[in-house]
Amino acid sequence: MPALFRTLSSVLCTSILLLSPPGRAQQLTSTNVPSSTPAAPAPGSTPATPAKAPTSTLTTPTDASKKLITDAVKRANANDMDGALNDLSQAIKLDPNFPDAYALRASVYYQKKLWPQAEADFEAALKLVPTNAVLKFNVAEIKFAQKQYDAVRPDFVALAKNPTMSDFASYKVFLCDLFGGHEDLAKKELDAFDDGNPSYYFGKAAWSLYHKNMDDARGWLASASHIYPPQKFSFYAQSLRDAGYLPMPAPTQN
Repeated sequence: MPALFRTLSSVLCTSILLLSPPGRAQQLTSTNVPSSTPAAPAPGSTPATPAKAPTSTLTTPTDASKKLITDAVKRANANDMDGALNDLSQAIKLDPNFPDAYALRASVYYQKKLWPQAEADFEAALKLVPTNAVLKFNVAEIKFAQKQYDAVRPDFVALAKNPTMSDFASYKVFLCDLFGGHEDLAKKELDAFDDGNPSYYFGKAAWSLYHKNMDDARGWLASASHIYPPQKFSFYAQSLRDAGYLPMPAPTQN
């Protein structure tokens, strides 16, 4: 699965970082709060005829758009990406000012490797929520997926200043330099990683994989798997999968 549905915050898809499978996307739900229980009628009185509850309908374009987004998530979970795209396109027509639909449609486009469409939709979502660092990351990740390492490096450098993703963005800067052929710079960045952060272990693994030292890479990844929960492990490892380094072949038996 490509790096597209990684969950990092607030709404359905503006919280989605190009990384987790569609099934992890938070689905929009509505909760009907029941009315309080009516008091019992006084003795001898005629019970009042209970009023019929109003039929629930989608009364606004935004409500209808949210319903379509929920349906799109279900379709994506079932691997019906074309159906998800159709629902999301309808949701955008109903409410063109709802960033969730753009972000999720961009993620589906990313999975289909339709890079221009994915970038355009993430940019559209970013115009609606211009301070959202997750969306900025998504735009950068599209360039990274196309191996535009030198071009995207400044975007990750800027994101490294964001406290919520500083370590991961720094790791991506390192990968840009490593995969982009700037080994001397990448080595300095690797040596500067704090051994208390995931970037240290995954950076070491990436360096070993890049230099075809599979045993070392397995050791670093094994250590990371014991230290970090599966979601965080997958979050960092996904870039190595996308680059074709994972999964590794089984070790040679002597």
